[in-house]
Amino acid sequence: MRYSKTQNMKDNRLARTLVALLAAGFVLMAASSAFALDGYAKRKGLFAGIGIGGGVGGVDLQEGEGQAGFEDGRLPGFHVNGMIGGGVNENIVLGTQFNWWGRTVTKGDDSWEHHHTSLLAAGDFFLINGLYLEVGGGLAYSAFDGTRGDTPVNHNEMGFALKGGAGFEYFINGTHALGFNAGYTRHFYDMATFDTFNAGISVRWY
Repeated sequence: MRYSKTQNMKDNRLARTLVALLAAGFVLMAASSAFALDGYAKRKGLFAGIGIGGGVGGVDLQEGEGQAGFEDGRLPGFHVNGMIGGGVNENIVLGTQFNWWGRTVTKGDDSWEHHHTSLLAAGDFFLINGLYLEVGGGLAYSAFDGTRGDTPVNHNEMGFALKGGAGFEYFINGTHALGFNAGYTRHFYDMATFDTFNAGISVRWY
């Protein structure tokens, strides 16, 4: 079934919004040296951070599951995350990371909402200046809510998740770091797998 014009317009608006967010992040990072106060700060001690972005994700159902509509191809969605933890030393930070990714898809008279959440043990390993690699693993939760015509269709399931990516952050003063990151996440469920490529901007307080 083809997407409606309304859904295509929604997808286009979402894509433009994500591009604008990422462009704003690049501009802020490029300009950060102009208003940096204390410059680089050590990453030892407690920290907290938040991030926003988006990316393309999709669900692959196990053969024979029969939940038509949940498996609808790779489409854009929003991604938000938060992290709290501590620095082991100047090059390694470890913590707990919360991630949420979601989107709504309309196909004819059918509507499908995908919400994927993960709670991960994650680590960032800084290589050169603010460039780092990120890995994580932990629990995943999926919520599929839809309507097939007038009939509601729902499915919720626990699973586990793995994440890998890279990023760059720059201290804009002695305690705040602005960053850009991109990565790949995969969720494993009994009935399906979910994966997404995300990119976004973040702020951390050290």
